[in-house]
Amino acid sequence: MNILFASSEIFPYAKSGGLGDVAQSLPAELKKVANVYTFMPLYASVDRLKYNIRSSDFSFDIPLNGINHQIDLYQKADNDFEFFLYNPVLCDRDSLYNDHYGEFGDNQLRFGLFSYAIIETMLRLKLKIDVIHINDWQTAIVALLAKTKYSLRQKIVFTIHNLAYQGIFHKSAMNELDLSWEECFKSDRFEYFDQVNFLKAGIFYSDAITTVSPTYAQEIQTPSYGHTLENMLLANNHKLHGIINGISYDVFNPLDDENIYKHFDKESYDLKLKNKIKLSKELNLGEPHRPLFIFIGRFTPQKGVDIILQSLHLLKDFEINVAVLGNGDNYYNAVFAKLTNKYPNIHIRVGYDEEFARKLYAAADFLLMPSMFEPCGLNQMITMRYGGVPIVAKTGGLKDTVIDYTEHYTKEVGVGITFEEYNLFWYMHAITKAISLYSNQKKYIKVAKHNMGVDNSWKHSAKEYMRVYR
Repeated sequence: MNILFASSEIFPYAKSGGLGDVAQSLPAELKKVANVYTFMPLYASVDRLKYNIRSSDFSFDIPLNGINHQIDLYQKADNDFEFFLYNPVLCDRDSLYNDHYGEFGDNQLRFGLFSYAIIETMLRLKLKIDVIHINDWQTAIVALLAKTKYSLRQKIVFTIHNLAYQGIFHKSAMNELDLSWEECFKSDRFEYFDQVNFLKAGIFYSDAITTVSPTYAQEIQTPSYGHTLENMLLANNHKLHGIINGISYDVFNPLDDENIYKHFDKESYDLKLKNKIKLSKELNLGEPHRPLFIFIGRFTPQKGVDIILQSLHLLKDFEINVAVLGNGDNYYNAVFAKLTNKYPNIHIRVGYDEEFARKLYAAADFLLMPSMFEPCGLNQMITMRYGGVPIVAKTGGLKDTVIDYTEHYTKEVGVGITFEEYNLFWYMHAITKAISLYSNQKKYIKVAKHNMGVDNSWKHSAKEYMRVYR
C-alpha cells in the first residue's frame, strides 16, 4: 500500500506540540508494512544543512485568485519518501502559525496553498498513492480539493488531533483559494456562521475520520467537548474512529537518550535517582530525595495551567520539589515569568527546550497533567517510559491510558493518580495521594516499574490505522 502522509509539522524538522511527534512516529511505524510519503512545509526555521535537505530542482506554479505562487520541491539527499514544499508566503516566518501579535493574518492562504501543493506534487510526480492521510485544519482543505476540483480516486483519511483548533477564517478565503461558492459554501460543508472552517471541511469531505483516543472520539460528539461541531460529528460518526496515539520508543528511550545524565531501564531503575539528584543540583532545588513533580506543556487553559497557578502558593509549603517548563499564551507566559524565582522549591522556565524536557522526564517522580480536556496526550506516556507516575484528570486519552493505582490494573495500561471533579480541591487531593504513595517506596517503585513495562509504542495503533486505510 502507498500512503501520502501530510502534516504542517514533523519532528525533528518542526514541532509546536504533539502533532509534530505523531507525524514523525506514526509514519515511521507504518513504513514497516507500507510505502509512506511524508509532506510538510520547508519553514525558514528548518535546518537544511543539518538534515541534508536539498532542492530537487522541481518547481511549479499554482495560480490562485490571479496570482501565481511558485512551489519548490525539496527532499532529503538520502530519502526519496520525505518531501518538503517551499513557498515564501507559506514558509518565510519566524514561527509556524503565530507570533507575539497572534495568529498570522494570512494562514488561510498559507495552508490552503500547502494543500494545493500536496495534491499538485502527487499528480505531477505521478506518485501511485492509495490513501492520503491529512492532519488537523492545516491540511483539511486537501479533502475538499480532492473531492471537488481534482476528483481524485484516492481515499482521504483525516485525523483530528485537537478539535479546539479549527482554522476559522473570513469567507473571502473562498476567492483567495479559488473555491466554488455554490459547491463548497454550504452549512454542512465549509461555511461556518458566515465564515469558513477548514476543519469542518475535512470532516465532510474525508472518507474516514480518526481522532487520537477512543474516549475523545465519544466526547467530541457532545456539546461539552464538541466546540460547536458536535452535530457535524454526529452526522458523520459512521466514519469516525478513535485510535490512541503512541510514542516512538526509539526517540524516547531512557537507556540511550543522549539528553539525560544517567541511562537506565526497568532492571536498573535505581539509576534514575542519579538523574534527579543531578538535575535538582542544577536547578538549585534543595533536598533532592524529596518527590519531584514536573509540568511540561503549553500554557493554555486546556492544559490546566489555571489550576497549576492556583496551587503554587500551596505547594511552596509542601516537602516536595516542582519544575515547570512551558510557553503559550502571552498572558500565562508573563504570569509564570513573574513567579520564576519566587519559591525555593519551585523552578519555572518559560520557553521550550527539548533537551531540558528529557532531563525532567528522566528525573521526575510525578507528572502534573490536569488538563480540562485532552484528545490523547503524549506526556503521560513519555513519563511512564521514563519510570514516572502521571497525575491526570480523567478525560480523553488520559482516561484511556492511565488508571488510578488504587484500582485493579493489568500490564496493558499505565498506572497513576486520577481525579474526576475538575477543581483545586480534587487536584490537591491527587497531589497528597501522590506524596502518600511516594512515602511507601516499595509500592511506588512497583508502580513506576510497571509503567516502564507498559507498551505505549505505535505497534498496536499502526495496525488500527492500516485497517482504516484498507
